[in-house]
Amino acid sequence: MAKALRHITLLATVALALTGCNSHPAEEQDKPVLTFEQVKAVEPSMLTTDEITRLVKSDTTHYKVVYFFDILCKPCLEHLRNELAAMYANRDTTQWRFYLVAGFNWLHRLIPDSVGNLVEDTLGNIVHFAKRYRDLLPSLGYDMKDVYMHYNPAWEHTDSGVFTPWANHMFHADHPFRCQYEGSPQLFIADRHGRIALDCIVQKNREGDTTDRYYSPRSVYTLDTHCFYIPDTFITIR
Repeated sequence: MAKALRHITLLATVALALTGCNSHPAEEQDKPVLTFEQVKAVEPSMLTTDEITRLVKSDTTHYKVVYFFDILCKPCLEHLRNELAAMYANRDTTQWRFYLVAGFNWLHRLIPDSVGNLVEDTLGNIVHFAKRYRDLLPSLGYDMKDVYMHYNPAWEHTDSGVFTPWANHMFHADHPFRCQYEGSPQLFIADRHGRIALDCIVQKNREGDTTDRYYSPRSVYTLDTHCFYIPDTFITIR
């Protein structure tokens, strides 16, 4: 019971904290979007979503942690410094492999132009944030060989969720599943054969009636292969 309550609290805290992560005002919808080729030209290590998916799916030797984050997301930074850092430092490298996916979508930096008006730096954003990732992650104990720079132009101004279709393409499960939220961070844990660890989420309204039931990637920051295929059940009240 204590474990379930801890998980419920964690899920509720993360969901609340991430309400604004990766969101963008409606007025940004008309801004031009950098192509992947433009981004790759200034950051050669940049990978597409499909390239990262193929890397993860081709690894049939390890249990896998795929952690998507971005450097402007406060909960991401907290996890990188605390829960995820503990997981990473204590991992058995013969069993586990980490794919730390550093996101470049939705990162915007304004600089003054010649007359002092603030304008977006476009390609300069990529160079700026790539350097920040390379400065930050080793300082927290992460090896850059486990870090994968990612950009997808189709994600930049989409009105639909991007993480559920990505997770369903990258992993498989006994049950259809969706991500509980469509923002950063995203934690996916899967076995050697790509079967994702899931939780059964039962949402109820304030009168106690069940309003939704679905499976969601298990967002618990521990490395545990025991009962990997037995979903915990969480109940949340809207």
